[in-house]
Amino acid sequence: MKEPRGPRVDAPIDEARQPATGGGDFTASDRYYLAWMEYQDQKESEPSDEQLSAYCAERGLLGRGGKPVSPANLRRHFVRWRVYNVWAEQRVRTEVPAQSDIAQTCADRGITAQYKKPVTPAYIAEESVDFERRWQALTRHHADTQP
Repeated sequence: MKEPRGPRVDAPIDEARQPATGGGDFTASDRYYLAWMEYQDQKESEPSDEQLSAYCAERGLLGRGGKPVSPANLRRHFVRWRVYNVWAEQRVRTEVPAQSDIAQTCADRGITAQYKKPVTPAYIAEESVDFERRWQALTRHHADTQP
């Protein structure tokens, strides 16, 4: 079953780094996230870690030494990005999304943490600062790249 996708911020993955509000930078993880989302828009399915590595390389998004980003490096972000998408759907409607609601939505959609364990409110609490940082960075990046 295809997971429903919620609102997100569109931003090109190859734009120059832009500072985010609140002092955070547009990180490599943010760029990989954008490539992951762009791949899904184009192919209508989530990429494997190897597919995403190749996709990033095709677009000039490379890792250390100018080599493709390792699939293992990308794979470690997948759960966080899935949960972030649920968080972002709720962030559109409220400044502080309820962690229990996010955990329940993840469960409803079959989004699990490592070893198929449920995504918990505690996990979301641990990630919420980075989720907000990404939200602000992507929002600012999107605003800065609009004509």
